[in-house]
Amino acid sequence: MKDDNKGSDPSNAKVIAVKSRSAAVALLLLIAVAWMPSASAKWPPNPRMRDTRVMRETEDRIAVPSTNASIIVRSFRPAGTGPFPWIVLSHGTAPDAESNRRPGHFRNVKLIAEWVNRGYAVFVPVRRGYGESGGDRFGDSYGTCARPDFLGAGEGAALDLLATVAFAKGQLDVDPRRWMLVGQSAGAFASIYAASKQPAGLVAVLAFSPGRGGDPDKRRGEPCASDQLASLFGKIALKVRVPVLWFYAQDDEYIGPRVQKLWFDSFHLANPQSDLVVVPPFLRARGHGVFPAPEGVPLWTSAVGSFFASRSISMPF
Repeated sequence: MKDDNKGSDPSNAKVIAVKSRSAAVALLLLIAVAWMPSASAKWPPNPRMRDTRVMRETEDRIAVPSTNASIIVRSFRPAGTGPFPWIVLSHGTAPDAESNRRPGHFRNVKLIAEWVNRGYAVFVPVRRGYGESGGDRFGDSYGTCARPDFLGAGEGAALDLLATVAFAKGQLDVDPRRWMLVGQSAGAFASIYAASKQPAGLVAVLAFSPGRGGDPDKRRGEPCASDQLASLFGKIALKVRVPVLWFYAQDDEYIGPRVQKLWFDSFHLANPQSDLVVVPPFLRARGHGVFPAPEGVPLWTSAVGSFFASRSISMPF
């Protein structure tokens, strides 16, 4: 898809195209072996805990301050006692309400294992209105394309993510000074927005296909009100104090190349601690699901490893 954006092109932006899958796969295998938990590791018994052989899983329902609602948070841990580095992993949003309300939709064990096998604890909130959290409305709804409220969507999502952060920091086996916000699509937008609240101990944000308003069946590659969201990205960028990785595929049918560049440029001009990675066309998930897809693992892990190195982020990977 041709990039016809005529906007700015900051000279100090780090834009990377991942061209070699074989090198990334080799690196991934080396890292995975190094971080694989011992098969003889014993985990403490817990009636809320499920042994998945590669991680320990718990489920909690937590209150969201300033609302009358609560959300489900699933936690996944490696073997051992910690303190672990950790991430808050935020799910995306489907174009239709029925899919978003379907229970059990936000538990991607293979994706989570990529983090647990590297020594991370993973906290996965199900935002208000989605899946098992339930509720009569979506806490991060932006309304309609005719009258979008992206600011309201960001504030609503941040409430859920920051409630999860507070819950995680109450756990004795995690390090409150070594954690990241990681998200896919609407969850990536939520992660960037929550970072603008400057939560203590946050080290970085990893935003995979960040954005809102995409619908490939109605507006292929062109999310609604993209200029409005670009403006919001520019405003919140001033308040984000940590490095942010933006990651897209060239053929993303939800957020095409023009809008990818528009949104990243708007953010980067106000926050030069941001890098953009654009990978070649990804044939699955309409180019939008590189991060959650098994085939995408070599691409995003390579990008994250390079990002950590270039930004001197002292987190395991």
